[in-house]
Amino acid sequence: MGKLQLLIMNVLVIFLYGACQLPQSPPQSNTNESKHKEKDLPSNVTFFGGGRSKEMNMVSGKTDTIFISVHQADSVLIKIKTPTDTANVRISQLFLPDGSADGPFGQELTYRFKNVGQYHITVNENKMIGSHYSGPYVVQIVPIVQ
Repeated sequence: MGKLQLLIMNVLVIFLYGACQLPQSPPQSNTNESKHKEKDLPSNVTFFGGGRSKEMNMVSGKTDTIFISVHQADSVLIKIKTPTDTANVRISQLFLPDGSADGPFGQELTYRFKNVGQYHITVNENKMIGSHYSGPYVVQIVPIVQ
């Protein structure tokens, strides 16, 4: 065996030994859910009057308006939960303090609020799906961990 081959083998053995000695950490999830923490983390975005969870009742054919207070720029996930995952309820529009609007969305909306002020979302049935829904739902504001 030549000196070069011996040197290469020694380097590989040292490298492998060093790699085996590194502490193992649990695998980190790369999904969207890992960025959204539902614990009581501080948030600069709340519903008007406080809180980050609001129980509502959908009446088929009607639109609900929910006011959101932004106290400081922040990113959040706004999501709708229903007793069944198949309920036809969605966030249809987000209205900004300047009067502009964005949407439609689904049952979740990830948004970076850049300006302080009063925003509001409208929640209703997706008329393109056609199925009607009347019943309870919960709207939650979940801070996004940066």
